[in-house]
Amino acid sequence: MNFTDRKGLIRHSLILLCITVAGLIASLFYIDLALAHLFSRPELEKVYYYSREITNVGYSIHYFLLALIGIVFSWLVYPRSQYLKLKITAAQNMNIYQWSVFSVRALLFIGISLNILKFIIGRQRPHSAAEFFNLNFEMFTFNSHWHSFPSGHSQVMFTVATIALLIWPKQKYIFLSLAGIFALTRITIHQHFLSDILAGGMIGHLLTLWLYQLWPPKLAN
Repeated sequence: MNFTDRKGLIRHSLILLCITVAGLIASLFYIDLALAHLFSRPELEKVYYYSREITNVGYSIHYFLLALIGIVFSWLVYPRSQYLKLKITAAQNMNIYQWSVFSVRALLFIGISLNILKFIIGRQRPHSAAEFFNLNFEMFTFNSHWHSFPSGHSQVMFTVATIALLIWPKQKYIFLSLAGIFALTRITIHQHFLSDILAGGMIGHLLTLWLYQLWPPKLAN
């Protein structure tokens, strides 16, 4: 799809919202508990330990730092490129700067919005719930054990994947697939239910696209 086309983005958003709502309903009543119990089996213990390492990819600090490196490069390193013999044009440097600023903007805005939702909804995480029961809620609490919905790691991964596909649209399925794989590790370590993942991923993807539509980076031609 053309992400500069508002009609196309509205259509994409509505379709994804419908699919996600259907997935949330199915997950809440049929899949969340089944998956939580599946990954508690002793024979899948290795999956847990591998996932504990892989899931750290979803920390937003990695991508804030990467974006800040891009900003610092554009401000401080590129002006000295003649001495460093860097083969980067002024237009390319401008695009590095603009995408870096957009990444900080997206991660910050969407992350704050998602954490407000977590605070309001107050869903208990599977690892702290008896028998992984998935319908425990305690609204307006600062206790992180009740901040399961939506998944923050999933939001970060799909925000980053969406920024990447905006830059390299031909690889969009690769980026979205990788984001999905990393997000699913939140289920295998009992930090989130599938429904948390679906909601977090949708929020990360759609809000990034809408932010790009409403406040895009000013790219050089």
